Amino acid sequence: MYPYNLKDNPYPSSPTPTLMDARILGGPRHKDAKKAVLNCVKELSGKVSNEKGSSERDFRLITIIQDVGAGKTHLALHIKATRTDVVCAYVDLSTISPKNLTSLYAALIDGFNGEYIKELKGAVVGYIKQKALAGDRLAKKVFRPPFFGGKSVEVLADEVLAGKRMPDINALNEFLIGEFNTDERAILKQVMFDDFKNTSNIQNLELMLSRLSAIARLNLRFLNKITLLEIDEFDANPDSIDFVKAVINAHLPSTIMLLITTPSLYADVKNISASVFDRLEKANYKIDLAGSSTFDEVSDIVLEYIRLHVKDLTFAKYENDIINKVKVIYDEFQEFRSIRSMLNIMYHAMEIASRQNSNTITEDALDETIKQAYPGLRVKGSIMNVPISEFIRIRRDCADATVLESNVRDAIKSLVMFAHEQGVVSKPEIPNGSKNANLNVETVYKNSEGSKVAIAVAIDKDHGKSIEKISNAGSIEADKLLVLTNANTDGTNGATVINMDKCKMIDLIYFNKKYKNEDIVETDSDRALLLAKSISIC
Repeated sequence: MYPYNLKDNPYPSSPTPTLMDARILGGPRHKDAKKAVLNCVKELSGKVSNEKGSSERDFRLITIIQDVGAGKTHLALHIKATRTDVVCAYVDLSTISPKNLTSLYAALIDGFNGEYIKELKGAVVGYIKQKALAGDRLAKKVFRPPFFGGKSVEVLADEVLAGKRMPDINALNEFLIGEFNTDERAILKQVMFDDFKNTSNIQNLELMLSRLSAIARLNLRFLNKITLLEIDEFDANPDSIDFVKAVINAHLPSTIMLLITTPSLYADVKNISASVFDRLEKANYKIDLAGSSTFDEVSDIVLEYIRLHVKDLTFAKYENDIINKVKVIYDEFQEFRSIRSMLNIMYHAMEIASRQNSNTITEDALDETIKQAYPGLRVKGSIMNVPISEFIRIRRDCADATVLESNVRDAIKSLVMFAHEQGVVSKPEIPNGSKNANLNVETVYKNSEGSKVAIAVAIDKDHGKSIEKISNAGSIEADKLLVLTNANTDGTNGATVINMDKCKMIDLIYFNKKYKNEDIVETDSDRALLLAKSISIC
């Protein structure tokens, strides 16, 4: 059993999306992009359904531009996996080698799935069967009826459809001649003989385009569906550019071409072929998803995988907890700001939480995930090498500024005492004679130069209040006043102000916990002294 009462891990384990994984789509910008694609499908479908056949005016171009690992391939596969009102072929140009016109065309034809081919064959066989039942002798001959009879047209048609009986090629040729052109006949014969993906005799671009046009017309006629050609990882390879340019110029009937690329590859196309770039700029829909890996986008996608699978109606109460944990990872690890990386983290965290029999994804599960999947990775800027689980816990526990300030004050006292134990400062004194009207002095000691140092802490959610306290600080009985604060200020009245970010404060609190638990090891000692130096204690 997995967390949140899930039977299976909802997150994909593959580094690249699959059709099954792609059935889930999250993120407001990705959902808007999907809506734009479907609007184009709806508009073109409505147009061709109101006309007799389709024409060169019934071609549409859509471009999707997005960063690597941000979900553009997932979006394309989602449309292919979930839409039954279009015939979709998907091809990833990065998987083709060598890349030439012949291999590009073959890959695109291979992008039509078996279910579609089966559906088209069923429609064609059904069409011939109806003709045969209406008395068309040539249509009946296509099914190769036995010389002495005994099988009905329906049975013969079913056997052809199931591949148990081969059609009569001569009768099929003769039957198709009157109603279909050369390219349509070629495609229909391939369909009837289960040879649709054979492209060995297609060697020139003109024939490729005429065959693609034929497929689109047949899809509209027999299935009443438009054709969607999804070309992923479109690049500046000369043959890729020539192929796409030819398809755009050919205006394939009842067809949408969806080109998917990255900002850098799009710029390469501009540099290589101004004419193709101009055509892409004039696309019917230009979907720019560059920079879409925002926290809101990533967190919504993370939640969507669970929402679709969860049967526990109380899951909503866990959403904020998941979002908060994801935010820590997103904020502190730039490596995980792409959706692909974040989903990998969530997959491993789910597996670990399941082995731990946990009802939720815990901080420990995330920490263990980081250790196992990304060994050596630590919180960005952490001197104490804080584990992600502790980082999340401390951030959560110290969300209140008052609690945070109290914990930092206590940590400062411990760090000065530790520095004394290491022989780098004197034993700290009780700051009786170093009180200040605006600042509470936490500890007083002498540094290695013999100067008397007092340390105060000023932390507030309202940075202005911290700055006011520091600015109004009076004199103290010490040679030097150190003020540790989260406010970005230089201070006045001779105080030395040390501005601390959240990572530094969490380092202090993490050190304090280990120090009080007598859990400091040799490597911790070196880090703790470095931490003390970083805030000018020694």
